[in-house]
Amino acid sequence: MEASRRFHPFMMVFEMGRLIKNSLFFFVFLFIIKGGSDSWMFFYGRYALVGLFIFSLISIPIKWKSRTYTLEEKTLQITRRYLTTTKQTVPYSKVQHVKRKNTWLHRMFRVTSLTLETSVQGEESSIKFPALDVSEADKIERKIEHKKGEQPSSEFHPTASESAEKGMNVLGETTKIDTDEVDGEKVDRAVHFTSSKKEIIKASFTSFSFLAIIPLGASLLSKMEDFHWESKTEGVLSTILDSVLLTVFAVTVFILAAVVLGIGRTIVKYGKYEIASDPDKIYITKGFVDESYFSITKEKVQAVLIEQTFMKRLMGLAGVKLICAGGSEEDTDVSSLYPFLPVDRAHLLIEELLPGYKVQGHMERLPKQAFWVRLLRVSWLGIISTVILFFVKPDPFGFESFWVMASVLLFVFIGVSRILNYYHSKYVMDESAIQFQFGGFTSHLFLTKREKLLEVMVSRNLFQKKLGLASVNMVNRENPVRHTSMDDVPNAWASEFYEWYRKRENKIRGENKRRAL
Repeated sequence: MEASRRFHPFMMVFEMGRLIKNSLFFFVFLFIIKGGSDSWMFFYGRYALVGLFIFSLISIPIKWKSRTYTLEEKTLQITRRYLTTTKQTVPYSKVQHVKRKNTWLHRMFRVTSLTLETSVQGEESSIKFPALDVSEADKIERKIEHKKGEQPSSEFHPTASESAEKGMNVLGETTKIDTDEVDGEKVDRAVHFTSSKKEIIKASFTSFSFLAIIPLGASLLSKMEDFHWESKTEGVLSTILDSVLLTVFAVTVFILAAVVLGIGRTIVKYGKYEIASDPDKIYITKGFVDESYFSITKEKVQAVLIEQTFMKRLMGLAGVKLICAGGSEEDTDVSSLYPFLPVDRAHLLIEELLPGYKVQGHMERLPKQAFWVRLLRVSWLGIISTVILFFVKPDPFGFESFWVMASVLLFVFIGVSRILNYYHSKYVMDESAIQFQFGGFTSHLFLTKREKLLEVMVSRNLFQKKLGLASVNMVNRENPVRHTSMDDVPNAWASEFYEWYRKRENKIRGENKRRAL
């Protein structure tokens, strides 16, 4: 067992920065905006804020000195001796994902942040090191990899070299093979995707990043009002609007600024995006200014979700999310692949990263009677909204019948969404996997394996019984679980689905008997 060691001293710098960031608004409000107020609440509030700030500032080095970690043979132990002593022990086998983030401040001082996502639920689901030497972070990650590698794997994953030999990389581009060394053993890491300039530009328009100029402009206008520049700005605006040439020029500048800002924000977030894998893990690297690095254990992937918004569907793009066991609900980036992939490319990328998952092209549609069941189903959202509008009766711009039009438009929107949901809803099932597609204006394709399902349920209401329909529900591990359902499938297929899942239990019993022998 190694000796206990303290967190990196640079951790105190990040804690101070967080303290200043969280306190800045209150200082501006009490000392600038309300600086001239003699109210007792603001007067004593200033003293309380300063006192709390000083106390928090003094506690930062005390907390740093009281926190230690120990890299034991099979576990990582975190000890906190501040007011009360607490010890947290995390087995390396329970670490689900590893995340690194390098801001410009990290790179300046040659350190990195490390987050270990575990299978534990709640506040202690993540172990965070705000600052570590890069060599120390590598050491912790290698220790986790080594101990997890000793455990038997329930799934077969071909190596990158085997994948290349079998022609699994069919994205139309050359797969780059990087060789890393882990504990003296060479491991091939195949690079499957890197973002190009064309994809960055397409992503900036699909994600509507250019609209960020609107809140930015509104913020500037509000600041102008605070400094009483309304008269000057109104004069400039009237001059521009009086001239057609100046108006066209101003609109052009505004559009160009929006496009440049959108592309810039997209480059900062998705620049240098890379997806790679080795036989056991998937690696995601992204970020132009703040670099982030994620690693996802393939065995922990419970399902795959492909999402298409209305805009992405028009442009033939899709986003891919890996449904993983454990992890934190707050950070969805850990399990999300590049969200602006061409649809065909996304399907092929899934097969490369997870050979056990294959997106089926041909799927069964819902029966025709399901269309009327979905369309005529009671919409409580529309009813409740109409009741509220009836009693409130808003009349913007003096339009007295606005609430009637709003209610009608809401029901039209709900109806169109249900029609799209019917045409998007499809299903297919083979010996080992099941695939659902559903959604209205935003469609989702959900793919999981039978062995990853915790439980299933088949139900029928009164109308479904008369029409020979049923609803099926599946449960996968996530954080803590994820429910996925498909309504109004044929009753015969629902029964087949239930029997298909029961075969999983027979397969597990057979595997347990073989292991016992």
